[in-house]
Amino acid sequence: MEVAVKSREHFPAHPLDDFQLIRLQQSIEGLNSEQLVWASGYLAALAAYQPKLKQAANELPALTLLYATQSGNAQSVAEQLADRFQTSGYAPRLVSAENYRPRDLAKEKLLIVVISTQGEGEPPESAYGLFSYLQSKKTSSLSDLQYAIFGLGDSSYDQYCQAGKTLERLLDEHGAKRLLDRVDADVDFEPEAESWQQQIHATVKQHQPDDQALVIPLQRSANVRYDRNNPYQAELIERCRITTEDALSEVHHLSLEIDPQLIKFQPGDTLGLYFRNDQAMIDELLSITALSAEAKVTLGSDEMTLNRALVERLELTQLHPGVVRAWSSLTDDPHLRNLSENIEQLRNFVSDRQLIDLVAGFPAEVDEQSLVELLHHQHSRLYSIASSQRAFEDEIHLTVSTLQYQSHGRNHLGGASGDLTRRIEETNRLGVYVVENPSFRLPASPDTPMIMVGSGTGIAPYRAFLQQQESLGTHGHNWLVFGNRHFHRDFLYQTDWLHYRKSGLLERISLAFSRDNQERTYVQARLYEEGAELYHWLQEGAHLYVCGGVMMERGVYQSLLAVAQTHGGHDEASAADYIQSLRIQGRYQRDVY
Repeated sequence: MEVAVKSREHFPAHPLDDFQLIRLQQSIEGLNSEQLVWASGYLAALAAYQPKLKQAANELPALTLLYATQSGNAQSVAEQLADRFQTSGYAPRLVSAENYRPRDLAKEKLLIVVISTQGEGEPPESAYGLFSYLQSKKTSSLSDLQYAIFGLGDSSYDQYCQAGKTLERLLDEHGAKRLLDRVDADVDFEPEAESWQQQIHATVKQHQPDDQALVIPLQRSANVRYDRNNPYQAELIERCRITTEDALSEVHHLSLEIDPQLIKFQPGDTLGLYFRNDQAMIDELLSITALSAEAKVTLGSDEMTLNRALVERLELTQLHPGVVRAWSSLTDDPHLRNLSENIEQLRNFVSDRQLIDLVAGFPAEVDEQSLVELLHHQHSRLYSIASSQRAFEDEIHLTVSTLQYQSHGRNHLGGASGDLTRRIEETNRLGVYVVENPSFRLPASPDTPMIMVGSGTGIAPYRAFLQQQESLGTHGHNWLVFGNRHFHRDFLYQTDWLHYRKSGLLERISLAFSRDNQERTYVQARLYEEGAELYHWLQEGAHLYVCGGVMMERGVYQSLLAVAQTHGGHDEASAADYIQSLRIQGRYQRDVY
């Protein structure tokens, strides 16, 4: 069933503010008639039951679980904790930082936060408004608030779990009190998450009488929930290379078949997927270590052969400093031992090595079970979804660049990209799950102009954006700014953009192919060159999207600062404030990796 979403001026008077109305429109998008009827009845029941709740109209439920996620891990931990509370009769408020009103902090009594760290110690995009509020002068006293934080990060980075540490400092500065000490969890976070959930559940029950926590629980669907712990098995139905054979980058378009009744996604979402490691690399690893492929090993409660564990369950291509340290304890090599004690040298060591390089360069004796326990579990990889479910109901499209490089005497392939572009065959299946990305969404109004900036495979979500708009019959003003190496080799989805340009859906295209001319030009330079038009679009209410590498996004930010000063009359400080206001309004959205 199609749901017509009207602009604000077409709605009769209502008690919702603009933010609430936009969120309501987004939440019902894609619901069929049966689901809309159920949601209507549920909301009506809430309204009828409200007078019976032991809460004033301006109060929140006594317990809030807040998550800020980029890859979906923080959401998964928060949902597991919510399930644990609901099983024991509680029904906490479970909310993403994207949908949380920061000023509600002053009304909270118990707040539990699960938050990941991105880039150089930054919080996820969804938490930008929360952090901005806490760092401003608007924050009220939080002396009535008790909180606990579970931080997710990667200890191989300098700013390990920094977002959680920063949030803790900000809450403390405003008078909030710690319910438990903050927990910082590394890449294999599941055991710590389980222990923390048990501890937080017991602690909350001691601090909060049952009758304060009970509210009407939202009944979960009887359908199975597909997530990182229970991926959906999607079938590969098409794979084709979309760069030329002489291009430096090897990029493929993949189509996966799904059941649209079980898998739902929106433009801007990402797909997490699990892959199979290269059997040839595993054979070499087993030969070097003289281990048996058929030996039985145990991972958690599962027993399987060593070969299966290496193919399906363990991380072999992203070498973590912790694995190097563990391996160094098995060797007598003084160089590796010294290296393991210097974090900067260790980070440099793992940057261009995989597990096979470690075991080949520093031989050690290890048995099958010890090897399994030494390695990290395989981590899913995330890819921007390059299709709209309105346009392709039972498919998910991906744009995958093959990671390949030569170092230490051998050719290397990325784990997931190597499997997706070299080894997997049509009709093979992949374990996948959708990771919602509420911080990278189409504007609520289809008439809002969009400026879409991307480099390389960062163009993928914009294909989904325009497919969605075309399927809705909209004719918005859209501007694509795309960069890659060569026009004739690397112009990804060129025919798609030409189609949208011809139909009028894509009003403007600006291209930056860095290797076609002697002087290299990137998307950030193109933005500055067309700064007058860019600033005009922004003044007209356009939403700006940036998708691609961290360095590219930093360049785009600097160009925006310069454009605001050159064409908007801002000084350096007010230009920064102008860009910050775009982010707070949700008009400057980033998907950066």
